[in-house]
Amino acid sequence: MEDGHTVEIGVFGREGVIGLLSALVTREAFGRYIVQMAGTASRIHFERLSEVRHACPKLRQLILNYGEALLTQTFQTVSCNAVHLIEARCCRWILAMHDRADQDTLPLTHEFLSEMLGVQRSSVSVATRALQTAGLIQQSRGSITVTDRAGLEEAACECYSRIRGIYQRLLPGTYPSTPSR
Repeated sequence: MEDGHTVEIGVFGREGVIGLLSALVTREAFGRYIVQMAGTASRIHFERLSEVRHACPKLRQLILNYGEALLTQTFQTVSCNAVHLIEARCCRWILAMHDRADQDTLPLTHEFLSEMLGVQRSSVSVATRALQTAGLIQQSRGSITVTDRAGLEEAACECYSRIRGIYQRLLPGTYPSTPSR
């Protein structure tokens, strides 16, 4: 927002292509992308991607599938932020990060979660305290460890499973079929 406030619109990981849709249309970014976890990424010039996309029908279809999955995630996230309680939304966000990480401990601060969920930091503190008390997560300074993934999935709103299901349908193999670690 113009006043500096931010809110989550989507979560990207190994399945993601940042800037693809804007590159295809205006060639200008329409958002701010935040790297929350260290990892590897590749960069490809638009012209080269365009050449390969036109020459390879399977890649073209993969890009279309990703675009649909991303749009579905965005719509579901906007709806989620409007109607679901913060604790369930917090579970959804932690699970989305957990899906994209190869570890149970995630570098998540209350401040960052509050920005992504569009709520006050104190609300995130109350929600994560409840999740820790329930034995679903363990908190430490600057990180959250998933200790009971199945319980976290039960506590999440329906949006988590809907978004994950779309990705599994459109981009099979992106995540393990059984997310519990």
